[in-house]
Amino acid sequence: MEQMTFRELTDKLTALYTRSKYAEALELVEQNAPQFPEQSARTTFWRMCLLSLCGRADDTISVFRKGLDVGLWWRNDVFNDTDLNAVRDLPEFRLLMTESQEKYEEERLHIERDHAVLLPERPSSNGYPLVIALHGRNGNKDTNLAEWEIARRNGWLVLLTQSTQPLFPASYCWDDSAQGIADLLFYYEQVSRNYSVDPRRVILAGFSQGSGMAIQAALSGKLSVHGFIGIASWWADPKELAPQTEEVKRIRGYFIAGEKDHTFERAREIRKALQENQITVAEELHPELAHEFPHDFEQSFDQAIDFIFKEHE
Repeated sequence: MEQMTFRELTDKLTALYTRSKYAEALELVEQNAPQFPEQSARTTFWRMCLLSLCGRADDTISVFRKGLDVGLWWRNDVFNDTDLNAVRDLPEFRLLMTESQEKYEEERLHIERDHAVLLPERPSSNGYPLVIALHGRNGNKDTNLAEWEIARRNGWLVLLTQSTQPLFPASYCWDDSAQGIADLLFYYEQVSRNYSVDPRRVILAGFSQGSGMAIQAALSGKLSVHGFIGIASWWADPKELAPQTEEVKRIRGYFIAGEKDHTFERAREIRKALQENQITVAEELHPELAHEFPHDFEQSFDQAIDFIFKEHE
């Protein structure tokens, strides 16, 4: 039998979790987690959450203990997940949280910048158009690599960035926007040094929290971009997403949203905040889409590019 991919495991887990089939979801994770050792921090956390939801407090604590013993760690706010309500305030669990935070504080001092590049097959005569892509919260540079292959096939150079703000091993966030912008500037300078980039065709694009970070960076004026694409957009405070200079008001934004996405209303708040600040945006709505890329993302990407560069050609 062909081994499932991690994306397939995630999708199956999400489907069971959405239907409150926690015991089945737990069995699925425990059977398949060993196939993905590079995702052990994520799958261990899933197990903790599902065991808690199944009322197995002792087993939750045992899995936490074993995870720490093999070198895993998690930032404390990860444990605010409501799935852990049954165990979070238990003395044994609180002690493990403290140990985990201490490990995190040590490890975050050694986080280095990392990125990936998808290079189009067609050579560039006037410089490559560039997509600077940002992962969502809990993601990394490889999380949406398959989706951004579409842009590469269409002739775009894709810079897959990775935040330097860890949540747990191989998982990062964009909580600190100033640090996020500093990371993006570094990556942009790196790719501009190594490849011929067309400065007239540069956009930011992000998924979930990465979308909010992309918008924040675009509106800061510190990166010269012509627009942004937001997929399943989320940001903690939409009012923070305001233009910092008059010049950035010329940029255009394209939102891809799903009506079944748990962040749908927040995405609408972001769009409203931008419109109130005279930023031109459009929204592509998918009635059946949850918190994910649309299956026909190639078409969505083409439409986004057409909209962003409508008045720049």
